[in-house]
Amino acid sequence: MVLGLASFPESLSSQSETATQPRRPSVKWDLGSDYRKGTEETTASGSNFRRERLDSQPDLGLHVQPQIYFLRPRSPLPKLLFSLMNTNDANVKKLLPKSHLSRVIIRDNLNAQRICEMEMKASDKTKRKMSYLYDHLKKKFMMDQLRKMIRWRRDSQSTQDYLDKERV
Repeated sequence: MVLGLASFPESLSSQSETATQPRRPSVKWDLGSDYRKGTEETTASGSNFRRERLDSQPDLGLHVQPQIYFLRPRSPLPKLLFSLMNTNDANVKKLLPKSHLSRVIIRDNLNAQRICEMEMKASDKTKRKMSYLYDHLKKKFMMDQLRKMIRWRRDSQSTQDYLDKERV
C-alpha cells in the first residue's frame, strides 16, 4: 500500500504525458506471433500483477486500457481412419499414440473379434445340428407314413378278400 502512495506523484506526471499522446487501441490482432510465445507473454505479465482488492487501491486516473492479444488459431490435427482388419501390430502402433489407452483399445477390439468368431461358430454348429434334426425328422415322418400305408393295405386286403368272396 505504501508503494502505491509513493508512485502517486509520478502518476500525475504520466497523466499529463498520456493526454498529449494519441490513444492506442486496446485490442491487437497479432496473427504473426506464435501460440507458445503469446502464452509466455501473458503468463509473464500476469505474474507481476498485484493481487489486491480493487477498492483498496486509489483511483489514479491513468485510464490505461489493458492490451488484449488474439492468438492465431491452432491448425486442426489430421484425422486418421484405420481398421484393425488386415493390419499388423507395427502399423497400428505407428498410428496410435504411445499410451496405455491405445493398448486397451486394441485388446478390446481383439476380444470383440474373438467373441464374434465364437458366436459365428456356435451359430454354424447350431445350424448344422438343426439341419441334421430336420433331416432326421423328415426321414422319420416318411417312414411313419410308409408304415401306415403298409398297415392300411394289409388291413384293407383282408376286407378286400372278404368282399371278393361275397361277390362270387
